[in-house]
Amino acid sequence: MDEQIGQQLGAGALSLVVGLSGWLLPYKWNLLRLRRGFASLFSEKVNNAIPKVVGSLLILAGVAILVGTAVVGKL
Repeated sequence: MDEQIGQQLGAGALSLVVGLSGWLLPYKWNLLRLRRGFASLFSEKVNNAIPKVVGSLLILAGVAILVGTAVVGKL
């Protein structure tokens, strides 16, 4: 396997896994939640929505990278 294709597959898979963690992990353990100073600037509803929005974007990016690699090869 070519090194660049391996990197693309790794980046796509990592993006997909981190995006899924934004959807599946509870807020307390979520990797994508806002931390201390920033979380106090927004309401609880917004704080709970941010991991899902960012996770959705990461899932879309991961799928796009994986499909692009499968169809085109080197991007």
